[in-house]
Amino acid sequence: MMPGKRVLPAFILVVGLAACSESKPPTPPTEQQIHSSDSAVATGEMGRHPYRCSDGEPLFVDFKDNGLQIDLRPSNSGLPMTLTAPAQGLQYVGETATATFKGSQLTVVEGDGRTRTCEREGTR
Repeated sequence: MMPGKRVLPAFILVVGLAACSESKPPTPPTEQQIHSSDSAVATGEMGRHPYRCSDGEPLFVDFKDNGLQIDLRPSNSGLPMTLTAPAQGLQYVGETATATFKGSQLTVVEGDGRTRTCEREGTR
């Protein structure tokens, strides 16, 4: 029997099995992925999104560096607190705070132990 005749049935079997395998649905994008592709928002600032925190205060989040860096601002013109994440979907860490996204919710834990839960305002 020639080698090609043995390889062809095996190749057909592999291709057939691959065609029958179940493909996984894509995972929904993280907040970082959603905002890292922003080119403009209503405020005119690239990547800036308004949040409202559990204490009633606003929080403006600027997404930078393909979503791996955020600047948290108490007002549109306030001084930023910069936090970074090592990869998409991971916690942001700064000198005096950490931040974690879950859906449209942002939880900020500051160095003094103060925890604020903030919800994104408006729709994209």
